[in-house]
Amino acid sequence: MNSIASVAAVICSVAIASSLIALIVPQGSTKRVLNTVVGVFVICCLIVPVKNVVTGFNLNIDIPKLSGSLTASGDEAYKKALTVETEAKLRTSIVSYLYSKGLKVKSADIKLNTNKKTGIYIERIIIYIDRKDLINSDEIISLIENKFEKTPKITVT
Repeated sequence: MNSIASVAAVICSVAIASSLIALIVPQGSTKRVLNTVVGVFVICCLIVPVKNVVTGFNLNIDIPKLSGSLTASGDEAYKKALTVETEAKLRTSIVSYLYSKGLKVKSADIKLNTNKKTGIYIERIIIYIDRKDLINSDEIISLIENKFEKTPKITVT
């Protein structure tokens, strides 16, 4: 940005100087010669800053080589989005299900994973409860095992 400002300043300065010289010089052959000299000077004054800007510009852009693990295909991105959305829905489902059975839980955390053979599966379920609701932990474990076929971890908060 600084070099663009310097180019603009040079152009303005040269234009003002050449206009003042053209006003001072009398009409005739001297004016034609002077106009040619001033024209060449203006062109040189325009070329030099532009050349300096262009020579400072580097076209060799280093693009880091991305490994395959850092990029995701459309299918992988879709699977990830589907997994995240399903985790959120299951979290809400677990809390609602336990509440419908008369059991209070603070929250639930569920971690899903994907496998090419089996698709999406539940990796772990964590149920967060208050200390006072600890007596219901066996019932919570039983209900979740029956519903989701996965033994949850109970965490007291």
